[in-house]
Amino acid sequence: MSLEIIESGASPNEAKGIVILWPSTGGNARSFRIRDSELELLGLRLVRFNPPSHGNSKGIYDPKTAISLLDVYLKERGYTNKELYGIGHSGGGAALMMYAKEVPFLKLFLLSPILDSVLSLRFLYESGSIEEFSRLLLLPGVSDLESPNKQILETLSNPRWLVDGNVDHLNVPIQNTRICLDDLSLFLKNLFLPGFVVDTSVIQKRTSYTIFLPKEDTWFPKVYTTRFAKENGLNCIEISEAPDHFFSSTWLTVWKQIKTHLISLQMN
Repeated sequence: MSLEIIESGASPNEAKGIVILWPSTGGNARSFRIRDSELELLGLRLVRFNPPSHGNSKGIYDPKTAISLLDVYLKERGYTNKELYGIGHSGGGAALMMYAKEVPFLKLFLLSPILDSVLSLRFLYESGSIEEFSRLLLLPGVSDLESPNKQILETLSNPRWLVDGNVDHLNVPIQNTRICLDDLSLFLKNLFLPGFVVDTSVIQKRTSYTIFLPKEDTWFPKVYTTRFAKENGLNCIEISEAPDHFFSSTWLTVWKQIKTHLISLQMN
């Protein structure tokens, strides 16, 4: 298995802290623009982590395996002995929350974290947005009426598969600009059958949490996230300029807020 992990910013020896960036499921850590000069000024080293099937990383994605791979990578380099910060988007945010049970993150910045993977899918069905998800999993250059795209769209158009688990017929490799899967059926099983839930048990007193939410989100119910944040004493900020779950065209606005938090933490 080959993993794509890109490091930048302050040198490993000079860095006071390590920032781990985990993209959304199907996302790419390369897409988050952060200048080296900003990181160096903060004394931070950035670790952009593309888990298996993301970016140029090979393999089959499931959060638990990905957490283990990241843990080995960080510990081999002594990074877990430094101040740890995390930036996670969507499913990547949930994975970092689970990882924070194992290593002492000082601060997590979470962009629309998926706190319940099955609830996320059901919400996509309820909001009439499931095709947004389905189309992330199609082969490029293949008609919707041809295999395997036809089978993918037909199977995922109805939430029945979340109950009966009937996805074995989707055991096809998928590679497009968003995601690279050795086996689509295993990907669906690993993430949604039975799925994962981030609950109160993962919240660590040693870790500070800030959740960023967009103005609108069809991928996960904002009311669920805001209630979870309130019940667990987590900071929750709405980015009114962010139009959707992917914070389209507003990452730099979010990064500006994260940078302000990082400066404040280092001054304390």
